[in-house]
Amino acid sequence: MGSGANQPIRVIAMRTCDLCGSSDFKKLPFYYEFEGQRLQGTRCRRCELMFLNPQPTPAQLERLYGKEYFTDRPNYDRTQQEVKFIEDGQKNEALNQLRPDKFTDYVLAHYPGRQFRYLEVGCGPGYTLKSLQALGWTTHGLEISEHAADFARRELHLPVVTGNIETTEDFHADQFDLAYMGDVLEHLRSPSATLAKFHRILGPGGLLVLALPSVLNLPSVRLGFAAYGALGKERKMDIPPYHLFEFTPNTIRKMLEKNGFEIVDLLNPVKPPKHIRLGGSLVEKVSKLAGQYPTYYLNKLTGRFGDRMFVVAKNLK
Repeated sequence: MGSGANQPIRVIAMRTCDLCGSSDFKKLPFYYEFEGQRLQGTRCRRCELMFLNPQPTPAQLERLYGKEYFTDRPNYDRTQQEVKFIEDGQKNEALNQLRPDKFTDYVLAHYPGRQFRYLEVGCGPGYTLKSLQALGWTTHGLEISEHAADFARRELHLPVVTGNIETTEDFHADQFDLAYMGDVLEHLRSPSATLAKFHRILGPGGLLVLALPSVLNLPSVRLGFAAYGALGKERKMDIPPYHLFEFTPNTIRKMLEKNGFEIVDLLNPVKPPKHIRLGGSLVEKVSKLAGQYPTYYLNKLTGRFGDRMFVVAKNLK
């Protein structure tokens, strides 16, 4: 028998739920194909956490998030034009100007004048970190892309570590009092273990801010699941399996509370219909738009059923 060097790398089956530990799972009517293997949409029957099962191996994830992911990946959203991940010719004076976004707008409005010990996970080339230094913040970054992290260190002279929040040991207990992770948690192999790590490296009362999708929270998606299930059909997704987990307001709240956090704020907005991604057949595209319009106005009235989440949680040490 050979050494196994030429054997295919196999995906890893989820044996227990990352949130509640149950092994009672239900198949959902969608799946991905990646490197010749099928990754099935799955829901835990006990806590309703949704995830892919089986999951890619660490080696497969490394290939999935190579340099091309950050430099040549297509824009799968319609909310903006294609932009460069690292902007060539960035002027030094512009680096000290804070770029308005959901995170900075929220923190500066709710904690005006406070100078944080700040960690950004998934900081990219470090533009936001650099601008926050101008406010007197002590900033650190963690970035999985060596390409982007090297730029932040070399060009912007920032303390950015290349690595994965799940495996890095670069940060010590109580080192920060604010951490931000935008569109990262759903990509990780164990979101629960990651939140436990934030519980350790944030000081007492420290704030963790998360931005993440909640697409499967949409009423139209729930109806689509029911329709596919009734017809005995499944949908093969037409993009790579970037999201290993899918969260709703209910499941992210449970996971944060399990790992020592208390929700301070949880916003659940929805994209305007003109910004949603229209994949699939013509019927599916029409159905998405038809479902998004009433959801958009329902969300405006209730603040619920959105496809995005912005979560602020306090560390209960």
